Amino acid sequence: MKSYIFATDNDRGGVILCDIETLEEAVDYLQQRFKGVIRVEQGRRYWAQSEGFAELEPLAPDAGRSG
Repeated sequence: MKSYIFATDNDRGGVILCDIETLEEAVDYLQQRFKGVIRVEQGRRYWAQSEGFAELEPLAPDAGRSG
């Protein structure tokens, strides 16, 4: 099972736990099930209506530390 976080254009959304294996399949499913899906995330990979599919870069080991 995998979990996907999603958001809609009316500031709704949530988390879905399902047997869908790929982000691409999850986007298709969520767009059919919920109106106005604009973003779906799974780990560092995501799909956004304005950007398409992408992946977030990992943070540098010292990022966020104040010296």
